[in-house]
Amino acid sequence: MQAASAVSNLKAAAYNCAMTTDLEKRFGFLIVDVGRLYGKRYDELAKSSLELTRAQCRMLAYLDHYGPINQASLAERLEVAPISAGRMLERMEESGWVVREPNPEDRREWLVSLTAKAAGVLTSARRVGDEVQDEALVGFTPEEAEQFGEMLQRVRINLGLLVER
Repeated sequence: MQAASAVSNLKAAAYNCAMTTDLEKRFGFLIVDVGRLYGKRYDELAKSSLELTRAQCRMLAYLDHYGPINQASLAERLEVAPISAGRMLERMEESGWVVREPNPEDRREWLVSLTAKAAGVLTSARRVGDEVQDEALVGFTPEEAEQFGEMLQRVRINLGLLVER
């Protein structure tokens, strides 16, 4: 019993010695920090040119991609509480970006969809994203940028298989 405990302690010590504590080299930290910085930069450009926040642009992009969906599914995709999504939807509906209509198949839920006004701004929102991407990838060759994107897609697939079962 003591031998097994000693082996376990040695493995833990070896892992701790090998584990990188430098945040600049930790994959999870880098991914989150890049996302934070990317988002802040997107917000700067979007607010000045689109009069929309990054969260609002994400909502419009999801609606464009998935088509009309219910509020709960939209909140889940945005990773916000349903009440927060509901508040954002109220503001966006008042501004003419989205419409909420009863689901003909389930009268208990509402389906959210884009308006023509929103469809028109999506191209501009994508341009903002392209500009931030170009700024983020300064110094990358076109081949490196493509390879980096492919690697991120592989990471997303790997984690998606584990998380979204």
